[in-house]
Amino acid sequence: MEYEDVLKKLKSSGIDTLKIDFVDYGGFIRSKEEDIDELEDILENGTNTAKAIMNYTPSGTLARIGSLGVNSDDFTLVPDIDTLSLIPPFAITIGKMYDKTGKPWEYDLRWQLSNLLSKIKREFNIDFISAFEYEFYVTKENKPINDVSCYEIGGYYGSLIDKFLIELKNTLKSIGIGVMKTLKECGPSQYEFNIKHSDPIKTSDSLVFFKDVSKMIGAKYNYEINFMPKPFKEYPGSGLHLNLSAWSKGNNVFYDEKDDLKISETGYSFIAGILEHAKALTAIAAPTVNSYKRLVRIPDMWAPVKIGYGPNNRSTILRIPTPRFSSISRDLRLEYRVPDAASNPYLLFIAFISAGLDGIERGLKSPKPVNDNAYENKELEEIPRDLNEALNELKKDTVLINLIGDKIINEFIAVKKQELEEYNTIVTNWEFNIYKNL
Repeated sequence: MEYEDVLKKLKSSGIDTLKIDFVDYGGFIRSKEEDIDELEDILENGTNTAKAIMNYTPSGTLARIGSLGVNSDDFTLVPDIDTLSLIPPFAITIGKMYDKTGKPWEYDLRWQLSNLLSKIKREFNIDFISAFEYEFYVTKENKPINDVSCYEIGGYYGSLIDKFLIELKNTLKSIGIGVMKTLKECGPSQYEFNIKHSDPIKTSDSLVFFKDVSKMIGAKYNYEINFMPKPFKEYPGSGLHLNLSAWSKGNNVFYDEKDDLKISETGYSFIAGILEHAKALTAIAAPTVNSYKRLVRIPDMWAPVKIGYGPNNRSTILRIPTPRFSSISRDLRLEYRVPDAASNPYLLFIAFISAGLDGIERGLKSPKPVNDNAYENKELEEIPRDLNEALNELKKDTVLINLIGDKIINEFIAVKKQELEEYNTIVTNWEFNIYKNL
């Protein structure tokens, strides 16, 4: 799209501000706003941004041991015009990152994901189709706004919640994000949006848009949209289940009609790769201290903690969802149940696909599927119990680090280690109440 066409489109929609969104290593969406009077310059030359911003922790402090410090160069953020989405009073795009030579910046995870997908296409002629399931709480003054349980019809109306959900769905559809269904989840005023499958880049971009747009629309109704993995002790946490299938020449590479589970040898090797790297992957999929308060050993919370896979088994980290009987070959896919919305989606896809591909390239064999309740299966290993353990497992997995890139992992760990240190200095109300009379 030419500059004049973009400008005309924005002005005709009453838009005078362009937002350029990107995701840092802490998993937070950052954004720069540009006036459209500067649009031609921004589209051609971008806007300079401190590299250090990528290494901020969620609490707003800069990681001390990372290489992207206050003395680092800027990177140039250029709007990807193919992602232009009009949501008055803003136009929103995803940013592409370049270094001072004009080359893609090596720390740009979106670019790194694109590189990985292109490499797999060249070497294996495989394309991946993916989708996230967005789970979140709608709150007011940080409290749920209804007490309706899973799938109850009352969860879709009252307190303006129906108007919010409909406006959110229609806005997403207007910018090309297909909403398949809206679900009332198990927690009070907890919801799930299922989005149409796409390639991993668009799936990741859509998550960025969803979080940005949902908060924007929520503010109109005086709602807070909460993507925390575990905002409330007594209620289920919110995940970001990752669904993935692999395709070549119009065929689902993970599918085999003759297998009992309809999984191909390639699919089993991909699964084996995920299980092989499961502990290290957890640090990237569940990257906050709060993440592990969702991943608890309580069956009623529906959170996966056991390393295994099974047909429609929600108690393992990998689930093989039941395909619809009329479209088994199309529907057959893997569902990774560990992730939450605090993860950087581009890094998550890089790690998950790299782990699975390692299984294919090494010809790894997956164990038998888990058909029983994994919570009660003492033979299965568990994922890490907290962020520190997960980061240590990631540091030990040199194979996965080499596949992702040690520079990227080093920056990620630097941010998360500092986040962990900050958390460990906080004195909680629980601690005070328990220990005050020692």
